[in-house]
Amino acid sequence: MAGLLAIGAITSIGLGAILTFAVDWQWHSADRPLVGLILMAVGFIALAAATRLDRAGSGTNTTHGV
Repeated sequence: MAGLLAIGAITSIGLGAILTFAVDWQWHSADRPLVGLILMAVGFIALAAATRLDRAGSGTNTTHGV
């Protein structure tokens, strides 16, 4: 499941970057760069969650000794 979440996160980051930096048309009802930034933020959060789920599933505990 973490692999599918990571693919979705990377896709969200990519689409957000395209909307923010590479597209020059405007929407009448939404702020295109803001939508892109929101997609990138959600993608980074999902990528962090996927990384954490992958580490938890592999038995690697990164919080020992803290």
